[in-house]
Amino acid sequence: MKNNRNIVTCLAGTALLLLISYIALGIGDQWISPFGSLSHDDALIVWQLRFPRLLTAFAVGGMLALAGAWFQVLLGNPLAEPYVLGVAGSASVGAVSALVMLPGSTIALTAGAFAGAWLGIFAVMSFARLGQNRLLLAGVVLAAFWSAVLALILALLPGRDLVVAFAWMMGDVSRGTIPSWLLLLLWGLALACGMALSRSLDALLLGPRHAEALGVDVKLLQRRLLWSASAVTALAVSAAGTIGFVGLVIPHLMRLIFGSMHRPVLIASALGGGMLLMMADSAARTVLAPVELPVGVLTALVGVPVFLYLLVKRVR
Repeated sequence: MKNNRNIVTCLAGTALLLLISYIALGIGDQWISPFGSLSHDDALIVWQLRFPRLLTAFAVGGMLALAGAWFQVLLGNPLAEPYVLGVAGSASVGAVSALVMLPGSTIALTAGAFAGAWLGIFAVMSFARLGQNRLLLAGVVLAAFWSAVLALILALLPGRDLVVAFAWMMGDVSRGTIPSWLLLLLWGLALACGMALSRSLDALLLGPRHAEALGVDVKLLQRRLLWSASAVTALAVSAAGTIGFVGLVIPHLMRLIFGSMHRPVLIASALGGGMLLMMADSAARTVLAPVELPVGVLTALVGVPVFLYLLVKRVR
């Protein structure tokens, strides 16, 4: 029965991914059937513009969901995720600081975001000795601090770079300087890393002492989780800006569907996060077409109610 259920789930997930991909390729200010008889201009729109954007959205969403799942295990808290921990805010500070020093450079913006994300992660983890709950609180406070620093730096930007900075800060999968094929490859490496750690993560659910009794080096595992989640977060944020709550909503939803075992949860999170961001980006391009909404705004509209629900549920 369990094997049959897994097969049905895999088939349903594959069909859903193909359906979302088909819709994401065709939808826009005008519908273009991806596999119909395309004119030269339509083919350019579908395969040169929409297809790389679809791959970027899938890879970034999947990496954010994986990072969220790892942070939740590392901190033992279902409310933990890169956005809530202030990593997105520090990445924004790094990106905007780079624009101040090198105006108009998108490469500098990406590099600055990557460095800023690492700075935010190290800042949060410097409070690790305070305990898991206080660590989450420290992340929230640091997020407020990064917002204040960001407001100060934005005052120094000229008008053109200010528009670029605001577009990036609200999330945008179309402006990244990292090729979509490379992001997809890194998504696969991140998932493989998660699979390699899955058994140890299952043991860690029992508690550090029980995990050590089962032969798991807990401190080494925690370091690997920290570095893996940090690298994936920094990469995703530098590629597409501050897209929040994907790492919160998707891992929690997948645990409700697949249980607590990490092998199916991580696979489902990597796929589900990608599909969620693909749908959000498709909606951002079409809801008010030809005006394009920031994709980070749409994910926040979904993520904030879920976060509040989890917070109330945890308190009760």
